[in-house]
Amino acid sequence: FFSLFLSFLFPFFFFFSLFFFLFFFFFFFWVDNLVKNGDFEEGPYIIPNTTWGVLIPPFIEDDHSPLPGWMIESLKAVRYVDSDHFSVPSGKRGVELIAGKESAIAQIVRTVAGKRYTLTFSVGDANNACTGNLVVEAFAGKDTLKVPYNSGGKGGFRRAVLGFVATGNRTRIMFYSTFYTMRGDDFSSLCGPIIGDVRLLSIRNP
Repeated sequence: FFSLFLSFLFPFFFFFSLFFFLFFFFFFFWVDNLVKNGDFEEGPYIIPNTTWGVLIPPFIEDDHSPLPGWMIESLKAVRYVDSDHFSVPSGKRGVELIAGKESAIAQIVRTVAGKRYTLTFSVGDANNACTGNLVVEAFAGKDTLKVPYNSGGKGGFRRAVLGFVATGNRTRIMFYSTFYTMRGDDFSSLCGPIIGDVRLLSIRNP
């Protein structure tokens, strides 16, 4: 009888524990991504069966950018690539920073002064023979993080986290590549790290 009673209670205990865990998670962490188009799924049209991606020119503001939510804040273009021909960290699209510090993307997000936030993103290579030590510099307001990635040019990525406290109601986030890099198969074509899966979460303190 006792074992039957326990088997009867077990499903209730399991679902109660699951409910408590989910409640705890959603109470302490604000899970909405504050970054618009952080996965880069919205972007310029890529012609099928083309293997070079799309170059997005610099100095394009958010309202007119073919990459919704993002500004191309640089002197050189960035490359918009697809998973059919390149390795991307997540989903179907990604952005390759192909011209060092002259190739940058940025977005201004709404924040609350004094609140803690976590900026997470993926850094990797696009499986396009871009070999060597790649470094992405990420900025969130006045906070910064350098993320190294040792590329074999065959795809892959790593996750990175930048925590910060907002100082105003708007915070500028930005990514650029630290170094110029040439493709290892022709030594003449610029390449660089690829970024994707950008998320900005507000942390609720206990």
